[in-house]
Amino acid sequence: MIPPLPAPQMVSRGAFSSAYFSLGPEDGRPVMLVHGLCAHGLQFVEDARHFAGQGFRVIVPDLRGHGRSVAPPNALFEDFGIDKLAGDLVAILDHAGVDTINYVGNSLGGILALSLARSNPERLRSIATFGTAYALDLPKAVVPLGRWTERLAARPLLASVGALTTSTHAHARPVIRAMLASFDSHAMLSIGAHVRAYDLIGAARAFERPILMIRGDEDRLVNRALPRTIAAMAGAPHFSLADIRRAGHCANLDQPASVRSELIAFWSRRGR
Repeated sequence: MIPPLPAPQMVSRGAFSSAYFSLGPEDGRPVMLVHGLCAHGLQFVEDARHFAGQGFRVIVPDLRGHGRSVAPPNALFEDFGIDKLAGDLVAILDHAGVDTINYVGNSLGGILALSLARSNPERLRSIATFGTAYALDLPKAVVPLGRWTERLAARPLLASVGALTTSTHAHARPVIRAMLASFDSHAMLSIGAHVRAYDLIGAARAFERPILMIRGDEDRLVNRALPRTIAAMAGAPHFSLADIRRAGHCANLDQPASVRSELIAFWSRRGR
């Protein structure tokens, strides 16, 4: 079943408008839940309702070019850089009147967390990521391959195949399929080119507040890139690793209760 999306609020930055929704009490501890590439806020609707019911104020954005954050038709490749997407999140926090947050990011959302840890660390109380390597170096051919795949295959087929390969869980696949059926191709390919190769391990090590990495055992592609990250973060007093069984790239959709429990425990330490 696909949950309904709450009504959005809109924030403008130049020609771009960013959508987000907020649930929970205005005076609750702020949490931001940020989706990955080709997804949108639908990924975190049920989590947002759960955490709002626990007294948190939950902010869920649609990243630039995703979901209800529609990109203008003349958007340039440079408009989709990591710094631009991270800047949108700062603008959303300003619009929501929130100074600091406990940040949760999946995949691209995790990359943006580490970018903010470098550029705006004062806005982050803590960072939790899943499906995110802190450094990556994929071949340049990945981007043209994605472009040809998008041209040759019908979007419904791509969405169905993507849902099947992203999750082994029948309850998660309808949400993944719905998100994959609606992404902006230009935004996806442009962002993909920007995040094909990056190294944010230094930003993670320099961040002085707590970081949690959640690792799903079925997220095989990302897990292949994690040894370098984990080796670099080993011994860092602010870093912790939590393993969740039978969870893939979108671990919150595969094993929602386990992910929520890990996050609540993480935020509860030191009163975050």
